[in-house]
Amino acid sequence: MILIAVRPEPYLDAAYRGYELFVSGVLPSLVPFAFITSFMSLTGSAEVLFKLLSRPAKRMFSTSGSGGYVFAVSLISGYPIGAKTISELKKSKCISDEETTAIAAFGSTAGPLFVIGTVGAKLLGDSYAGGLIFLSHIIGSVLNGAVFGRLYGCRAGGKNAIAPKPVGAVSAFGQALGNTVRAALTVVSCMILFNVLAAIADETGLLRLAGAAFEKLGVPSGAGEGLAAGLIEVTLGVKSLAMLPVKQAAPLIAALVSFGGFSVQMQSMFYLEEAGVKGSTFICLKIAQTVFAYAAASLIFAFLTL
Repeated sequence: MILIAVRPEPYLDAAYRGYELFVSGVLPSLVPFAFITSFMSLTGSAEVLFKLLSRPAKRMFSTSGSGGYVFAVSLISGYPIGAKTISELKKSKCISDEETTAIAAFGSTAGPLFVIGTVGAKLLGDSYAGGLIFLSHIIGSVLNGAVFGRLYGCRAGGKNAIAPKPVGAVSAFGQALGNTVRAALTVVSCMILFNVLAAIADETGLLRLAGAAFEKLGVPSGAGEGLAAGLIEVTLGVKSLAMLPVKQAAPLIAALVSFGGFSVQMQSMFYLEEAGVKGSTFICLKIAQTVFAYAAASLIFAFLTL
């Protein structure tokens, strides 16, 4: 508060960047997907997709069709819709406590609009590289789900809990609209807040110190500060890493996209803690997903010439 009061300009600029990114890149996809998934959960219409995705979800993740539904929704719409959908399914009693944690292992992902569009086309200037990073991200999520889904999903037996009677369409519309507004306010608040926190870390020299520490641990030279910034707010980190050669930057960007930065973490945990998933458990799951995505991207880009 003192830093912002004494020298407000950089922090106001950072806050505006977070707001601008939300309005231009997040809001257009967030509102329709947040509303549709919420409406489907409330009316019970998502159960059709549960049945269709039951077999592949069982084979891949040892969960019921609910897991396949969340994974599909999250891959299409991106953060934090997967976590929001998990929370709504838990409130609707469509999934049990054990299966909630299992689905959280693979049901919180970035979407193609952000990874291929923003990261690839806009920041890297290469949508093909963005597509490969998204592929690495998917592989990391699937591997994470295969490991932890079996660990937690098997306890649930791969069966849906008994859902209550669906809500009527008119009532569901109002509730889904309220849930969407709540989601939008949560996301924009986190984006503004963590952009300001990143600016504070930069102005006070903490980012430089963290970057130097990462480079001593083996992160490529020139990438440490970007990685540190990305752990706070993923877009800031990707912008910095995009200055490096693609082969060098891609595995680190895939890792950041999978971890999401603490801005995305807090957006997701806002919903998952309501569903009974502990914050410490979710962070451990995301770290494992990050490692899988980094390994996948390292292998993919090692054999490609870009």
